[in-house]
Amino acid sequence: MQKLQALAELTPFYEIPEDVLEPLGTYFIPKRYERGERLWREGTKASNFTFIVEGRVKVVKFRNDGGETILGVFGDDEVVGQLAVYRQIPYPASAVALEDTVTLEIHRSHFFATLQNNQQLLESMLENMMRRNHELVNRLHELSVSNAEQRLAMLFLKFAESVGKRVKSDDGQMVIHVDLPLTRSDIADLINVRVETAIRFMSRWNKEGPVRTDDRGFTITDFDELEQIAMAID
Repeated sequence: MQKLQALAELTPFYEIPEDVLEPLGTYFIPKRYERGERLWREGTKASNFTFIVEGRVKVVKFRNDGGETILGVFGDDEVVGQLAVYRQIPYPASAVALEDTVTLEIHRSHFFATLQNNQQLLESMLENMMRRNHELVNRLHELSVSNAEQRLAMLFLKFAESVGKRVKSDDGQMVIHVDLPLTRSDIADLINVRVETAIRFMSRWNKEGPVRTDDRGFTITDFDELEQIAMAID
């Protein structure tokens, strides 16, 4: 896929004519990362906006005991690490490719200089920033008002939307597979609960549904049930 075409298919630039995008597109650099390769390390200078074209990236903090805490998982059509780049601060966490990943990256100086001369691009980016802020507010609201099982259901609904793939199960039913190598500890970190709590819910879901663990990740066997759990009122 041509660089400009790939850029035009990203949500922040969707429906913007390619001739309008072209001045910005000249500064974007396509990069490829192999599974397990770091996009950046915690503490390094944040200079480039990174748009994921294809693949998945985890943002993670490595602990002194050798373990890691996953702060987020990003997939196709998402921007990762943008707050540090915008604020010109070192990356507060590392970013690692969960699979072979393709990105489009642009230095912040080229990005903002071009936006200053392009009103349509500027408006599109502002809209995207407001959407991301709304998602963050919703995330904080979820953590504050929902119970642990609801947050777990919301997490897997988001995984289904961002990185899920519809496949046929052995019995011919359509299910959603989430190919993410997450441990119970990772899940606990993502929904802000103790590991024992995440283990309890995932063990029950494995037996009863709606999410089962397999060798490659997780399979959502009943999307409707997952939504019901997420929307349940205490």
